[in-house]
Amino acid sequence: MKRKSEITEAGRLLKASDADHWEVIASRTQSLELSVRDDKVDKFSQAESLGYSIRVIKEGRLGFSYLIGGTREELARAVDQALVSAKASELEFSGSLPSAGAEYSETEVFDSEALNEPLGEKQKRAVALARAAREADPRISHVYPAGIEEYTSHLDLLNSNGLDLSHKSTYFSIGAEALAEENGEQEVGFEGRGSRFLADLDPVDVGRAAGLRAVANLGGKPVSDGLYDVILENQVVAQFLGILSASMSGESVFKGRSLLADKQEKLILNSAVTILDDGLYPKGPGTRPFDGEGTPTRCTSLVEKGVVKNFIYDCLWAHFQGGQSTGNAVRGSLKAPPSVGFNNLILEPGLKTTAELASGLKKGIFITEILGGHTADPISGDFSFGAAGRLIENGTLTSPVKSIAIAGNILKVFEAMKEIANDFRFFGTTGCASALVTEMSVSGP
Repeated sequence: MKRKSEITEAGRLLKASDADHWEVIASRTQSLELSVRDDKVDKFSQAESLGYSIRVIKEGRLGFSYLIGGTREELARAVDQALVSAKASELEFSGSLPSAGAEYSETEVFDSEALNEPLGEKQKRAVALARAAREADPRISHVYPAGIEEYTSHLDLLNSNGLDLSHKSTYFSIGAEALAEENGEQEVGFEGRGSRFLADLDPVDVGRAAGLRAVANLGGKPVSDGLYDVILENQVVAQFLGILSASMSGESVFKGRSLLADKQEKLILNSAVTILDDGLYPKGPGTRPFDGEGTPTRCTSLVEKGVVKNFIYDCLWAHFQGGQSTGNAVRGSLKAPPSVGFNNLILEPGLKTTAELASGLKKGIFITEILGGHTADPISGDFSFGAAGRLIENGTLTSPVKSIAIAGNILKVFEAMKEIANDFRFFGTTGCASALVTEMSVSGP
């Protein structure tokens, strides 16, 4: 069956069922993974899958089922399972699914040229990545894995309100892990980048960064306990923003689990902090014309110069809050119904380089790595992480620092985030630049 006929058959079955409202998504994905060892292909795999997510509303209750692959008979069983699920569900929903007639923006997220690139050219990219990591420093003894991944998605959505939408996208990632050795000490460094367009990824730049990360912590020592002004590298800021973002979800607000629930229109974070979710960011990793329910995506301002402005919603949680979806229904998998999530979560960058931020510090720490980010308490906001980086002395990065711990509260971090640098980049669908945070608690072993 062609992709369009597959979802049309699912729609026909749902239309003939006794569901009050329904929605079906058909998703076909293709993936390729290639890695090299010693300039030769060490791992290669390709995969393709087709699946369906079916959601129904029957007598004000939500039901869900999914199917991977399948015949028309299996589709019919999946529809029946969704209806049975609705009867057993305790989740009441008297709201509505998105309707036809909305306007959708054009998005530039499909790289047909890269998909047609010969496999040998992709191998050359992986080899260049690995070589650049090895040649970054004489102390690099090993590089593995080093490779490239590509992912293509074709998605179709139909619902009982007349929506009939299609969307296709690509995503490419390259990454390398390097091992550095000196005087019996070993350190590992990883660097990875992702993009909708393969040509935007420079394997030499990424490989060299992996090698330099590996050697950066050689000889590192802890610092004495105290309060330090720190510069959090962009990838570390992304992890902190990920912790804070849990409080920006309409679901968390409704369930009383948000640190920001009662703080709308209040200055809570530093005035240097502006956070938004932009589903239409040019070539963004989370950019798409519509969300997982068919609502048009948009740019939603969450924090403006430290003032909490909005939260994100899908149809379900917007209904419970008496509002409208912000186009933030995401589907992490076909095996689960949509949930509230971010498209492109962005901390707006500033104008200064990280060197310019460091130049004003007599003594501080440039933190390039944290360990245990998943252990933060999203309800209280308290955290304690292992960390590593470099000492800042009289405005200059000097000796490596490791085996330290940083602790505090996530709201206090963003309250003390005095300046944002200009080294903006995406980590997954979170976009951040490095940031200066004053008086962070640091302790040694």
